[in-house]
Amino acid sequence: MKTGILEMEHFEGAYPIIQLFDMPANQVVVFTNTYTYHRFVELFKEDIDRFQWVVIDKTRNRLLFFWRLYKAAKKHQLDLFYVNTISNNHLLYAWMLGLLRIHRVVLTVHDLNCMFRSHWSIKLRQSLHHIGKKALIKRIKEFNVISEAMIENIREATRNEKTIHNLPGSVFRIEQTVLTINNYIHLVVCGALEKKRRDYSQVFDLVKAAEEKQLPLYITLLGGYVDEFGRSIVQKAQTLNTKYARLTVYDSSLVPQDEFDKQLNNAHFILITDVIDTAICFAIPETYGRTKSSGNVFDGIKHARPFIVPAPLRMPANLESSCYRYSSNNQLIVFLSKLYENRNDYMSWQQQALANSKEYTIDKVRARNPALFGVS
Repeated sequence: MKTGILEMEHFEGAYPIIQLFDMPANQVVVFTNTYTYHRFVELFKEDIDRFQWVVIDKTRNRLLFFWRLYKAAKKHQLDLFYVNTISNNHLLYAWMLGLLRIHRVVLTVHDLNCMFRSHWSIKLRQSLHHIGKKALIKRIKEFNVISEAMIENIREATRNEKTIHNLPGSVFRIEQTVLTINNYIHLVVCGALEKKRRDYSQVFDLVKAAEEKQLPLYITLLGGYVDEFGRSIVQKAQTLNTKYARLTVYDSSLVPQDEFDKQLNNAHFILITDVIDTAICFAIPETYGRTKSSGNVFDGIKHARPFIVPAPLRMPANLESSCYRYSSNNQLIVFLSKLYENRNDYMSWQQQALANSKEYTIDKVRARNPALFGVS
């Protein structure tokens, strides 16, 4: 069997997909671009040559790019084409997939409403996206969502007419870094500094509250920035003058993978500050935990770290026991203060996180998806 995996953007999300399809009876061919390929090199390191790589960069001529992609995929005579991200050029992707006539195509949908609730607009670009999405929905028979919490909603959106898979945004393969709470509590907020995705006012308020309580709380914003909003967050953090609390930021567009993994392995909790009700795609509303999943969830799975999450955020059921839910920063400060006073209590949080991450091993994910991996 030969499986093609297409990913031009979300290298961190395609990383577990490649690992899952890496089986003795299967050849894996990854179609990507130069930038994303280099990110894969950082992730796979010496294992990068386990797979075949087709690197195609976009040019000003979109038709030329898709023609090259079509020719490359056609050459490999794929049995399964796993398309992990389509965020633009939907109509051209639908056209290319139609030409390929591959027996099975699976598309991961990251934002359910963006895909299934798009609509006509007087704006040409939005209407073209709408036409392309409808063409993809008609052509593709199998979809994937990365979070178990999204399955019910995608089945409703597809009227149970499509096959739905649930391959998560990460798998657990490494050993957990065992931590204790000594001189401080370390929280990490993962992801690029983006206004529509995370509420950073909560982070600054939390730092302020910890300073007032003289609580040694270290928070790391583990992501780079690409716009003025992200730059303003970095500048604001750099001007903080605190004695007990600390806020660490990265004045760059990207955090190197080794540094990213290091900080997560040394974090006591992953702090999720998602803007739960958001609109990223043409102002189409999305709800984190229901129609869209936070990548922070899968960082926690990969590194076996417990979570601190807003009370309304829906999490996968098998992660609930390693989540502390908060309704306000005051409540969260009380929890962290008590935890700092009773530091041995952290061990139970850490052990539960490990137990939950073990539900996401490669073998267990394959077993839950026999239609893709032939595992019973």
